[in-house]
Amino acid sequence: MLLAATAFLAILLVALAGPLVRRARREARELVPLAVSPAAAAPAHPAVLCRTLRVYFIKPSKYDDRGRVAHFWKGVLPNNTLTVLAALNEAYNRVRRDDGVYVETVIWDEQVDGPVLPPTIQSIQEKALEDGVEVIVGLAGVQTNQYPRGRDLALQFRRAGFPVLVGGFHVSGYPESRAFLESCGITTVVGEAETIWGDILDDYLGGELRPSYSVSEGIRAKTGSGEITVPLIAEAQLPAINDPYLRRFASRNMTTVDTSRGCPFTCSYCSVKNVMGRTMRARDPQAVVRWIRDAGEHHGIDSLFIVDDDFFRSPSWEPILEGMAEYRRQGNKLSFMMQVDAEAAAFDDLKPGEKPSSQRQKCERFLRLAAEAGCYSAFVGFETFNPQNLLAVTKVQNLEKEHRRRMDGAAGAVALQAVKEKYRRVCRNWHRQGVAVHCGYMIGFPFDGPESGRQSAEWLLEVGVDLASFFIVTPLPGTEDHDKAVREGAIADWDFNQYDSQHMVSHHPRMTPAEVERSYREAYLIFYSAHHTLRALLTWHRVPGLGWPARSAMVRQRLYYFYSYRAGRHPMLGGLWQKGVSAGARRRVVGDEEARAQYLGAGIVSTEGVRLELPG
Repeated sequence: MLLAATAFLAILLVALAGPLVRRARREARELVPLAVSPAAAAPAHPAVLCRTLRVYFIKPSKYDDRGRVAHFWKGVLPNNTLTVLAALNEAYNRVRRDDGVYVETVIWDEQVDGPVLPPTIQSIQEKALEDGVEVIVGLAGVQTNQYPRGRDLALQFRRAGFPVLVGGFHVSGYPESRAFLESCGITTVVGEAETIWGDILDDYLGGELRPSYSVSEGIRAKTGSGEITVPLIAEAQLPAINDPYLRRFASRNMTTVDTSRGCPFTCSYCSVKNVMGRTMRARDPQAVVRWIRDAGEHHGIDSLFIVDDDFFRSPSWEPILEGMAEYRRQGNKLSFMMQVDAEAAAFDDLKPGEKPSSQRQKCERFLRLAAEAGCYSAFVGFETFNPQNLLAVTKVQNLEKEHRRRMDGAAGAVALQAVKEKYRRVCRNWHRQGVAVHCGYMIGFPFDGPESGRQSAEWLLEVGVDLASFFIVTPLPGTEDHDKAVREGAIADWDFNQYDSQHMVSHHPRMTPAEVERSYREAYLIFYSAHHTLRALLTWHRVPGLGWPARSAMVRQRLYYFYSYRAGRHPMLGGLWQKGVSAGARRRVVGDEEARAQYLGAGIVSTEGVRLELPG
């Protein structure tokens, strides 16, 4: 009986792994050109290449609460990091075209392409030997909640003898994880890759790949606690558009683009400023507009997510929006969503005889141009209504200037009403331009209580928010909140897989972890109640002033959020219909040292089958 069950499981594993192995072979054999314009395409008669490097850019998924790698039938948002890195390979090929070197690119997003299994790694190895190419594996854009999965993949690839690199916000902000990976012979990449990717490839080709790389050329930018070097991106390659990749998402005519980087604010829970700096840097606006035109003309892209952390603070928002508006006036279809801060739309109606300030005129022009350019949704970080919470995490930009100090009693109540009125103005001003408001809101700040989730959801509906993304406050490595929690011994859970904004991983001064998570669930159950969702459907989201693109988008997104939250997944971390995975895609270990023993205990085997010593 045991033998029969074992045989059945083996057959099942082969059946489930088969499609992924075949896809690995197909991806390696039929590499899709990633050029974003005909001018970037390969020449009709390419030169004979003497050395080919195949780079796998892999975006790891995460383990769900049952220990399975999260894999979905369709994704909801393409990953911008993958397409930016693919474009850097294109740029490298143009520079080295006469040097007898060529870099191939394979992008693999585990959420939509499926988990990378041990047979997949073997297939990648066999195909590389068959084709006579060299392989580099890059685990790209790894967030903290993806680190355990990314680490496990990195160790498995390393055991197979591949050179492996890991980059992203987690390794950029957490030296302890960097040190562990480097001790396993894995190269870490800190910060943005534009000015260092060419050096990494050159070093590999020269047999001198270093344990770690970080940005050394660019400008000095402030963070929450010091300064870092960040690259100038005015001339940087824009993301490559990979049509087969986009077909793995619910909307194949939508993609992402970053036009600027950095965030000028000091919110203590956010790692953006500590990895990308507080100095805003922008791409060449004319290049961005050309890219948007090319995306529409050659790839059918008519919807964008501008992933800048705060597009309103970009030095180049005006020429970009003007270019997009002109593109639409020429009869082209284009819509987009973006992230902005509350101050962009917080102005009040003018009093009789009052003249608008220059700042108000700037804000009004931004809103008007955004609408003309096709904006249908503005993601605004409200985060909390409580003024004391805003002060505690230094998100003072959401407070009126007279309330940016400690307050109690009556003064606190006045400040709370001012915050509610400010958020109401934000919604009203965007709605007047026909744009919906999607807010980010966090549960579990120091002054929150057990009722905060329910109360906050009701207030968000009251002020006119169209869509809300709720998050549990999480002290992410690389943030001031994490440093403080470590100093105070407030970290309750060191399993980084839980750092996904759905689990409470630190101690709270007023609530137990269970109470915080209950408050979080109450927030989304109230905001996305059957009553409110049905009302939005039956009235086709009839918010005064909202344009048709925004109405239809809010109906679709509300349905997705309604479905995703009730399936137990954060909408921003999931997709449509989670698929089952084989035993090879289930979690085996939690800690780093357990992972080392699990995946490197037998040593490292080179791609030629030679067993190597473990890194010292």
